[in-house]
Amino acid sequence: KEIQTDIDDAIAKYNEATARLAEAQKAKAQADEVIAEITASIEKDQKEFEETIQVQTSATLAKQAAAAELALKELEANADSQVETYVQQQAVRRGMRELANLSDAQKAKFMDAAIASL
Repeated sequence: KEIQTDIDDAIAKYNEATARLAEAQKAKAQADEVIAEITASIEKDQKEFEETIQVQTSATLAKQAAAAELALKELEANADSQVETYVQQQAVRRGMRELANLSDAQKAKFMDAAIASL
């Protein structure tokens, strides 16, 4: 009878261990499923983040290129203006020097032409 009790206890422990093993395997399968979902979510997030970074980088580069182009045009316009101003100043100075160095005959001719134009 004692042997039968030991056998019954062993069978009960085996059945309990088998049930626990089944529960552990079920829990492992669930954990594996959760891990797979998390991994898939991470991969999706990484892909979306990479796409977002690429879009933002492209937009930033486009804005910088446009700003650089605008700055270049402004610099060109400013340089053109400075050259024009310099040319005008030099023309006035040269004209003043030429007028100051006219001979008496040239001065008289210039005055006659100025009076005639009025």
